[in-house]
Amino acid sequence: MTEKQTPPIVLDTNVLVAGACRRAGSLAYRVLMGVLRGQVPLVLTPGIALEYQDVLLRPRVLALTGLSPAESLDLVTDLIGLAQRVNVSFQWRPNLRDEADNKFVDAAVEGAAIIVTYNAADFRDADLPRYGWAAMTPQEFLSRYPVEEAY
Repeated sequence: MTEKQTPPIVLDTNVLVAGACRRAGSLAYRVLMGVLRGQVPLVLTPGIALEYQDVLLRPRVLALTGLSPAESLDLVTDLIGLAQRVNVSFQWRPNLRDEADNKFVDAAVEGAAIIVTYNAADFRDADLPRYGWAAMTPQEFLSRYPVEEAY
């Protein structure tokens, strides 16, 4: 039996924040740790990295994750270092409800990646499936592409 190769992902900020909370058994934490351990390839653009930084440094999010500002910046730096950086050469502008989500679609298209998000329905309502692009929840992603448990 051949093992499925894990495709690259674009990590939605909501999954990053949930993973940064480091809750035992959290699917988001397993996905994040898979990225940090090199098991799950990550695709990033500068715009997404800036959003990660902005969100992780918000006082409410710092309180939620328990990370210091320096630890939050280290996490973003680690993700940047591990990621396949893509330059968006064409903006798709799909019919998404939230215009700010378009940057995740653009990265996924450029990097041939799956968007891992807790808001998969927001992406599925668009034209993405018609063109073969996918958005999955952490649960859907991990059921197709198992990642070692994070301890």
